[in-house]
Amino acid sequence: EYGALDYRREVKMKPDHVTRPLFLTSDGHIFLESFSPIYKQAHDFLIAIAEPICRPVNIHEYRLTPYSLYAAVSVGLQTEDIVKYLSQLSKTTMPAGVAEFVRMCTSSYG
Repeated sequence: EYGALDYRREVKMKPDHVTRPLFLTSDGHIFLESFSPIYKQAHDFLIAIAEPICRPVNIHEYRLTPYSLYAAVSVGLQTEDIVKYLSQLSKTTMPAGVAEFVRMCTSSYG
C-alpha cells in the first residue's frame, strides 16, 4: 500500500506526548525521534526488539517482527517488560493488537 496512513482513529496522543520519543502504529511500525533527550535509551531498546527499516537524520523507522521479538526474549528480555517499555516510550496509546502480537511472538520461547 502506497501513501501516508492516518492512524488518528486508532490511537490517541498522551497528554505528555512531548516528552516521549516513539510513535507506535497498529501494524508494528515504530517511529523514533532522534532529537529526543532519551533517544539513546529508546534506540538501544528498539535495536533489541525490532528491525531497523530506515534511519534518516530526524526520524528512524523500525518494525516489530516475529523474528526480532523472538531474538529479544532469547537474550533475556521479558515479554511484559517489552510491552511496558513500548507503552512508556510511546507518544500514543498502545494500538490494538500490538501487545497481543508481542505476547504471541514471544510466548513460544523457552
